[in-house]
Amino acid sequence: MIRVLGIDHAALSVKDLEVSRKFYEDVLGLKVSPREYQKPGVEYFLDCGTSLIGLIQGDPAGEKHFLQDAGLGGNHVSFRVPTKDFDAAVQELKKQNVVITFEKKREKSWSVYFLDPDGNKLELTAWPLEDK
Repeated sequence: MIRVLGIDHAALSVKDLEVSRKFYEDVLGLKVSPREYQKPGVEYFLDCGTSLIGLIQGDPAGEKHFLQDAGLGGNHVSFRVPTKDFDAAVQELKKQNVVITFEKKREKSWSVYFLDPDGNKLELTAWPLEDK
């Protein structure tokens, strides 16, 4: 059996690498990682806690494959936020005019789903029972 320690990184192909890098930096506060080799114009890896988010330059004229609800393949990437910061994070998404597709607070988990500049579905998740 393979022993998995956690998620190392998730990678997304994007239409415009610099536009996407700016979105992930400005909206989510992620920064280009000093621990991974970067290839400007080709790919960036951004620190996300102990994991990384890879942004890879896709073909700007190519077919789009969204992280969305229909079809097979990836559905979304979720970023964990502290429960105490969740409402402010949702307000920041709205302030930045980010498209929000779903928002719900359940007893065990809180979620807000939103889209990046290429329409990839992302989520912020808080765990109120765990964060007490």
